[in-house]
Amino acid sequence: MGGAGGRRGGVRRHLEAVPVKYPSLRTIHLLCGLFSLPALVMYGVSAVQMAHSKWFDLKPAVEQTTAQIARDQTDGRAVAREVMAARGLRGEINSIQATPAGFSVRISVPGTVHELRYDRATGGVAVKTSRAPVMGMLNRLHHAAGFWHDYGPLRLWAALVAVVSAAALGLGITGLWMWWMRRQDRAAGIVLLAVNVLFAVIVLWRLRAAGP
Repeated sequence: MGGAGGRRGGVRRHLEAVPVKYPSLRTIHLLCGLFSLPALVMYGVSAVQMAHSKWFDLKPAVEQTTAQIARDQTDGRAVAREVMAARGLRGEINSIQATPAGFSVRISVPGTVHELRYDRATGGVAVKTSRAPVMGMLNRLHHAAGFWHDYGPLRLWAALVAVVSAAALGLGITGLWMWWMRRQDRAAGIVLLAVNVLFAVIVLWRLRAAGP
């Protein structure tokens, strides 16, 4: 018992000895919160949409057009880029599939999907564009991940999300640190942390138990 108490006391003394003043922590905490707030609000709103999809109208607006390019092309990616340049389409080429007549290509940005069907014999391209409303775009942004995208804005979004994630971690760490520096709030904070951890564990356990 004495050894455990001594170790706890040593950790407490170590934390209290770190040369960081409360106003400095509060400034860092504020900056992290202000920087991450817009992205966190977006993720929160899109999470509500995913949890309660019936509350929102996600039906996309569909537009169909045609384009004419050279016949007998064998490179689906070249076909897609030629149509994108001719029609001013933006996005990332997600898939290219061979069809009996030519190619089927899918190009997308968050909230907008272009489906191309190329006829090798005639050089004609049928273009179907589906544009989701704002909530549909937020839904796609919520699921966007990784730095491997060909489309530059999606790579920029991935970098922003990485920085926001670091800021959110900073928000939590500085918040805990400031709480620990306020001796009068430690007991209440421990109770709240324990309740939150217990709640999270129970919810995760119940979700896992209900799964396959």
